[in-house]
Amino acid sequence: MRALPLLALGLALAGPARADDDRLALARDIVSKTVARNLTQAFKQAEEKTLASMSAEQSAKLRPELEKTFAQERDTLVDGLSKEYAQKFDAAELKRLVSIYDDPVYQKFQALNADPTSMVTTITKDAVTKMMNLLSLAALSQQGNGQTPPSQGVPAPTPAPAPAKP
Repeated sequence: MRALPLLALGLALAGPARADDDRLALARDIVSKTVARNLTQAFKQAEEKTLASMSAEQSAKLRPELEKTFAQERDTLVDGLSKEYAQKFDAAELKRLVSIYDDPVYQKFQALNADPTSMVTTITKDAVTKMMNLLSLAALSQQGNGQTPPSQGVPAPTPAPAPAKP
């Protein structure tokens, strides 16, 4: 009879642990489908650009170490974000997020945003560049005389031709 209360206590304590594990698994799924995937794509593009400027021998020697280090950093990021999201969202909220990220329309939206040749990417890059230039000018003006220069506006980017339709 003494074992029954201990068994009940063990099950009660295991319930929240199981729920935490479920939330962590859901959060890990979300992070893997979003942040980790986008980070991996961006890293691969940057890696190829970097290695393209090297000899084939240098590139072959450096690539495994770069990829190993990247994988370790990505795994650390996934673990940290997964734990944080699992703490901030309950299982129902995480399941809802999973369903959003699995939605084909959302996936199409994300693919367009990730495509380096899309007009969306061009518009975003232009806007970010203008904002960064504005901040750089503001910082430089403060270093010079402590005064902010009069606003001269930022020129609009040159319009890019619309992509050809197939």
